[in-house]
This record gives sequence, structure tokens and C-alpha cells, in this order.
Amino acid sequence: MAETVFRSTFNRVLSYVAWALLAVAIVITLVTPGGLAIAPAVALGCAGGAALIWALLWAPYLGVDDGGVTVVNVFTRYRVPWEALIHLDTQYALTLHTPNRRVRATAAPAPGSLSSLRAARSQRRRGGDTAGVRPGDLPGTDSGDAADLVLTRWHDRRDRGLIETGLAEGIAVRPHPRVSAVAAVALGILALAGAALLV
Repeated sequence: MAETVFRSTFNRVLSYVAWALLAVAIVITLVTPGGLAIAPAVALGCAGGAALIWALLWAPYLGVDDGGVTVVNVFTRYRVPWEALIHLDTQYALTLHTPNRRVRATAAPAPGSLSSLRAARSQRRRGGDTAGVRPGDLPGTDSGDAADLVLTRWHDRRDRGLIETGLAEGIAVRPHPRVSAVAAVALGILALAGAALLV
């Protein structure tokens, strides 16, 4: 089965809004009298901002496939095979527990108090019980939806006998640097600094 990708709804919306605002800033600069003089600085600054938005908000994701879970955070990437996974929780964000490491997914943060109230209300309207349910586990929240995605595939493979047990202790889950994100952040900061010098 192909990989299913999960990205934070909040981060996606924020990315679209921020990119739209950067585009509007460029258009306003171009149509404002005298704007052409500062257009290169504005364009460079907007390019830097767009790169930072991509690296910090858009690029992080959680991927689930038949082999396990891929957690892509801002600067690091983890691969957690099903055989290594022993537990997950959603207290601050979806966190995958292995015997030797906890891997927190920044793409699946637990909800704030306002989002928790909305998700709980929505769950009750659908006839679901919210008593004793941690806010991060509620459907309609980033952490709750991501946890459901992971649990559904994990339990399905376990129930079909496709996960070999007793291997978790021997499987190392290590962080791998995300060179593209590091480069995007560095270039974004340099572009913003260059734009400030050009103004």
C-alpha cells in the first residue's frame, strides 16, 4: 500500500496565507509609484520569507506505509519501523515511543485550548463520548487525526500477523539531517539580510 502523508492543517493554512501575503507585497510594490526602485529588495525578501515558510511550516510531515512511520520534522527525519514501535501518545504532539527513543512529530501538534473545545463539541455532536479523552486524541485535531492514521495501519498489520514481535530492542531509530531544510533556512535568512541591506 502506498504511503499516506499527513501534514498539519494549521500549518498548511498558515503557509498559504503567508505565501499569499508575500505575493501581495510584491504586487503592491510594483504598482506603487517609485516602487520599482525597491522592487529587487522586496522580491529578495519575499523569496527569503517563502523559503522559510516552506522549511518551517510546509515541509514537516508524517508518512505512514506498510513498513512503518516516517517523521519529517524541520531539521531531522526519522524512520520508525512497525517492529520498533511500542507505544504512542499525544500529550504535546503525536509522539512515537520505541525502546530507545521518543520521536515527536512537529506536523501533528496537540491542540490548544480553543481547538480542544471545538473538537470536543464536534465529537459530542456526532454522538461520541469525550469523557476521559485526552484533547490530543480527539478526532479533528492534528495529533488525534495523525494518531488515528498510525494506529489504524499499525493495528491492521499486527492483526494480520505482518509485524514480527520481539525485535524492538534491537532496532535503532536515529535522526537524519534534512539538508534541504537547513539550506532553505540558511538561504532564507541570507535573503532577508540581503534585502535589508538593499533598502
